[in-house]
Amino acid sequence: MVVENLNLIEEAKNFSRNFMQNNDPSHDWNHVERVYKNAMFLIEQEKKLNENLVYDLEVIQLAALFHDIIDFKYDHDKSKSLDQIAQDRLGEFFSRFNLSMDKQEQVLHIILNISWRKELEMGQKSDRIPIELKIVRDADRLDAIGAVGVARCMAFSGAKNRPIYIEGVEPIHNMTAEQYNNQTIKNESTAINHFYEKLLLIKDKMQTQTGKKMALERHEFMLQYLNQFDTEIKL
Repeated sequence: MVVENLNLIEEAKNFSRNFMQNNDPSHDWNHVERVYKNAMFLIEQEKKLNENLVYDLEVIQLAALFHDIIDFKYDHDKSKSLDQIAQDRLGEFFSRFNLSMDKQEQVLHIILNISWRKELEMGQKSDRIPIELKIVRDADRLDAIGAVGVARCMAFSGAKNRPIYIEGVEPIHNMTAEQYNNQTIKNESTAINHFYEKLLLIKDKMQTQTGKKMALERHEFMLQYLNQFDTEIKL
């Protein structure tokens, strides 16, 4: 386990805070900070469950803080690839702290593969995913569900001018990566459909024991919310 370099981590927080300052509330610094705290809690609990667990704490911390430095939802229309954009945005930071190439590659691998879109594309098997990616991915997904998840879904829909609900417009079930990408690029769907297309599926995609338990309560809250929404919309 790597001992935390406080200066590096504090500077990473400052970097992320400054980078995210103009983002909409669904993907702002507050979201990043929650994901960071989730990740720290998850790895602490997973270590208690398995005292032989081997992981790089510094990679987890940096990846959690940088996980939204690149995002297909916001960067798909750029002239460069997501890989190159990530390198451009983080390269100077990595160099300033003389971060080893191995750590750089690990952090970049996580932030470029953390997304729901990427999992749909890759069809990754859990036994092939590094523990650091599992932790940060679960931490991010916990913030996508429950009460916070409902708020973030509505915030994102508002920022993208997506409707909350349209009668007769059904969600796409068993969505493919291509459908997900096209929907993102065309800015289609509705806030309520997003629950059925992604958010309600997250519970069964969690990859840490702690994350799985935490997701259950948040999943149930979303079901209650949707039941109440359905009751009100039918009046």
